[in-house]
Amino acid sequence: MYSGGLESSDHELIGRIYEAAAIPSLWTGQGVLDLLARAGECTDAALFAIDGKGLNGWSTNERCLEKMQIYLRDNWVARNPYIESAERRARFDEPRFLLDTEVMSAEEMARHPYYQDFMKPYGVYWHAGTNIISPTGDVLKISVHRSYDSGPLRKEVAQRLTALRPHIARAALLTARLRFEQVRAAVEAFDVIGLPTGAIRRGRLVLASKGFEKLLPRVMQDRQARLGFSQTTADACWRNVLEAPGNQGGTFPIAATEEHPTMVAHVLPIVGASRDIFNVADMLLVITSSADEVGVDPRIMEGLFDLTAAEAAIARDLTQGKTINDIAGLRGVADSTVRSQVRSLFEKTGTHRQVDLVRLLTGVRTVLALKTGLDHMSGLNEDAGPGTAARRGTRDTPTTK
Repeated sequence: MYSGGLESSDHELIGRIYEAAAIPSLWTGQGVLDLLARAGECTDAALFAIDGKGLNGWSTNERCLEKMQIYLRDNWVARNPYIESAERRARFDEPRFLLDTEVMSAEEMARHPYYQDFMKPYGVYWHAGTNIISPTGDVLKISVHRSYDSGPLRKEVAQRLTALRPHIARAALLTARLRFEQVRAAVEAFDVIGLPTGAIRRGRLVLASKGFEKLLPRVMQDRQARLGFSQTTADACWRNVLEAPGNQGGTFPIAATEEHPTMVAHVLPIVGASRDIFNVADMLLVITSSADEVGVDPRIMEGLFDLTAAEAAIARDLTQGKTINDIAGLRGVADSTVRSQVRSLFEKTGTHRQVDLVRLLTGVRTVLALKTGLDHMSGLNEDAGPGTAARRGTRDTPTTK
């Protein structure tokens, strides 16, 4: 008979929990959630992520998958008796696994339609659960379940799961941190090419590059409810992108004003984020400008065309629309010195005219932006994490919002 606390076999489970922190898809199917169900003498296990706007993601073990799909499809969550009162909701905020019979009596459960019409027919009647606050601000709700005929769970089972709870919380912290670093890398990849980029989660700005922050609050406002655009037309387009089903992304213009030139907003969805329990962003917002002031990172130019540092800096100045006289004045050198360096640029890049050189450098900037940025986006997309379909140069530092 189990007496509470950890068993020797639980140390292997703890190792699997931390392994899932690095590879979130290991929570699902026959992974960690399945092992937690067995540790709780149950057959089914589910993990929800909920924020102020509602359900933000979910995952289950293999046995519970179809039941969860029905649970969500038929909106049984709205009929859950555990959210009927603040007192009941607060019980699950205690730092332990709580038995269902500690919140509702067996008699109450027997009378409630939630139990009689869903929990009992689908074999998930008796359960234990807990809430864990994720670093993203979500509430992670973890529960294990078994059938009515199996009888109520013993308090020793809840004690065993409670002993595992700190490891689950740490794994959630580690996973969220890894996700954050992946998103940061994608933001940096665009920003180092000179494209201001922000990471967005459910409409709100969660991470911004220095270039993106320079557009606040003139072009955009970091509002509490969601990121907003100063221009009514652009903001309406942005709202349509956010409200469109399927997180498909999109592109829309930002008209020129006396303060800034014409810009274009590119919304790049992070595929799989809607299924990712631990996601920190579901899209990237990349801003391009008809009169970009950033240009190409000189270090990138040095590597691509074997330029000297001075030649790379001049190449960047040319892409910003500066003339030879402007560059000479800024650097305190003679015009002839700059012309000599421009001739060297012609030789190394295979161009013959200044307009061709600028066109080449601008094209390089665009290609690099797409390649490096989308490479990092691909890395995010390939590791979408757990969910219903996943059973299995000078670099500015982005700022966390």
